[in-house]
Amino acid sequence: MKLIKFTILFLLSQAVYSQNEDKILIQNFYECCEAGNSKAYESVKAGKELLDTKQYYRSLKKFSKALKKDPDYCDAWYLVGYCHQRIGYYEKSIEACDQSLNIYPDNPSALLIKANSLFLMNDTSTAVELFKKTKDIIPDKIDAYYGLALMFHLKGKNEDAARILLEMGKNNVITKDFRDNRKIKNLKKKLNLVE
Repeated sequence: MKLIKFTILFLLSQAVYSQNEDKILIQNFYECCEAGNSKAYESVKAGKELLDTKQYYRSLKKFSKALKKDPDYCDAWYLVGYCHQRIGYYEKSIEACDQSLNIYPDNPSALLIKANSLFLMNDTSTAVELFKKTKDIIPDKIDAYYGLALMFHLKGKNEDAARILLEMGKNNVITKDFRDNRKIKNLKKKLNLVE
């Protein structure tokens, strides 16, 4: 009986995972600005450590504390945006990313988090533009290529999606994160791209 219950729960979890598979994002953090003081830096560092265990509310408190010490700390702003996104407050996420972008307009992490938040709000057109801009800023990182290819795939533009992934390969963009590699592999499989 326990085996049957376990099997049913496993199958249900796989069904839920496969339904949300297209909502899995690649968002890495790229430091762009330095803290104005060491206390702000320490708060951000502590907040990032909490992100590893998905303690988004506690992380948010640490990043907010950093911003009280240094309101121009653009990295703290996009991390606030990331926490809001993970909690499901997409508009607040976008507002925080905009604060970061007001300080440093080419902040790739703020652009990525904003693009992914817009995507989660079903605004793929604006997300596409932000992913394109980010790809130009960090052409050696995986995040923007994956986001752009995913947006094209979801819009039914599979040829454009495949072109982006092939461009990524030509530029030797790689990641050591197995989770990111798995996401790319799954998207390539959907696009019938042979590895």
